Parts: sequence; C-alpha cells; structure tokens
Amino acid sequence: MLSNSDPRQKDPENTFFDDLYAHYKIRRVNIFRSICSVAAKREFVNELLITNY
Repeated sequence: MLSNSDPRQKDPENTFFDDLYAHYKIRRVNIFRSICSVAAKREFVNELLITNY
C-alpha cells in the first residue's frame, strides 16, 4: 500500500501517479490535513491510496 497527496487537486492535468501506477488500484480519499503551523490554512485535501490487492 502506498499513500501520497494527490497532485491533481492543484493541477488536474498532472497524471504522474495515475500513469505510473496504472496497473494498480488507485483510490482518492478526502482527508483533513491538521499539520500546518497556521490553523486557518488547514484544509481538506485528496490523498491517493494505491494498492496491489
């Protein structure tokens, strides 16, 4: 299992992970990022979950 922030959230044309892991199961989940020094900038973001099972 691999987890990574989803670059397509900021740049919809960025298909790097989709291309690299095309033969794997890719799920996008919406999570809350609570790690930020400025509380007002904490936000929900997409996270990639890539599995081979």
